[in-house]
Amino acid sequence: MKKQPYLYLIALIVSILSSCNKDDNDLAQSVSLEIQIAAKEAEFSFDVSKAVVKISSNTTSASFSTTPNATDKAIFESLTPGTYDVSTTLVVDAATYTSVTGITTDEDVYFNGSAEKLQVFENTATNLDLLVGRVGNWVFKQIYYAGSHAQRGASFRDTFFEIYNNSNQIMYADSLYFGQVAGKNNNRAEDYTQSNFQYDWSKSVGMVTDPGLNANTDYIYAHNIFMIPSDGTGKKYPVNPGESIIIATNAINHAAPYVDNDGGTVSVQDPSLTVDLSKADFETYLAVYLGAPYKYDIDNTNVPDVDVIYAAGHNDMILDANGRDAFYLYKAAADQVPAEELPLYASPDVKEITATSKKFKQIPVHYIEDAVEVQNPVEASRVPKRLPISLDAVRTHVPEGRYSSQSLIRKTAKIVNGRRILQDTNNSSEDFGYFERPNVSKSASSFLD
Repeated sequence: MKKQPYLYLIALIVSILSSCNKDDNDLAQSVSLEIQIAAKEAEFSFDVSKAVVKISSNTTSASFSTTPNATDKAIFESLTPGTYDVSTTLVVDAATYTSVTGITTDEDVYFNGSAEKLQVFENTATNLDLLVGRVGNWVFKQIYYAGSHAQRGASFRDTFFEIYNNSNQIMYADSLYFGQVAGKNNNRAEDYTQSNFQYDWSKSVGMVTDPGLNANTDYIYAHNIFMIPSDGTGKKYPVNPGESIIIATNAINHAAPYVDNDGGTVSVQDPSLTVDLSKADFETYLAVYLGAPYKYDIDNTNVPDVDVIYAAGHNDMILDANGRDAFYLYKAAADQVPAEELPLYASPDVKEITATSKKFKQIPVHYIEDAVEVQNPVEASRVPKRLPISLDAVRTHVPEGRYSSQSLIRKTAKIVNGRRILQDTNNSSEDFGYFERPNVSKSASSFLD
């Protein structure tokens, strides 16, 4: 009789363990994901059987790819429950595109689609529409946003853009606009956010859009707008096919000591970590716009300044070294609203507009020639995507991230008669590689095959 309490205790423990094992088995049970794929432009539909559909787990970093079946569904079986990022690319050759649409083109056309943080905790079915990416004659060739070591290098001060003429004719950089895109930098759901936690700009105070256009997918909201100056001819700054211009945040030799605007000497401990930008083609200098120079915004009088059309908040063109950023460029055209006259909107978390409310320029997506979005290399540190899929389907990053001295470099798609045509599929994760150190030589070594 004295053994009965022990037998009862043992039975209880076995019961608890069995219950725990059952719960664990339920949690570990695999699930499936079914994605219905469609590719359309206007009233035209395209065969998606050759689309490559990729998914990657946000928790395990495992990735898988497949192509759609006969019913245009990409099916993934035996997945670990969790959240997944989805990206899809479809290449439609020029002849097929021309045959389907009647629109003549000599280049392949790329359709892209993506979804971030798709929840797949049970068998899941969803739809993914592929959109034609915008392809322009001007593209970002190199983007150095990460900066160099904060103590041994130049921190955020040595960043730059390299912009490339990807066409087969002379282009003029006069009145070329570029800048950074505003967005929300946390993953909290609010009453003013979209399902991906990014701002729902349709909820901004006083928001107005053109008829039939969507505030979130048909516009971007610019933190700043800079412009390559012109002498009125529109032909002051010619750029040959296959050549580029470099626009520095500060066009100085960051590897050598210099005097800042407060009279202090700035030097780096390891010059090899940074770059000489003293021969850049242009630089951003905001002193005239702001009324006084920022400490580190040094004016190199030998390098032309870009025009500052608008800047919200920052006292220099400070690229986010953490990768919470996106960049755009477009050429001014007669049928566009001048950049100075583009409407301004506060972010939708602002419920009442005051004199101090920060506002952002609303730019129609169809103006944009190229756009690139970057992100933190660490999944847990990534913020909501801010560019529409039509501009950049999947973000990219330098692998070592903040202050690593690494720069993004666009891949070469092909070489025609000695001219490099850079890859532009509107999927930055595929279009870009990286350099361990930025290369401003514009020579053969500054390209990535």
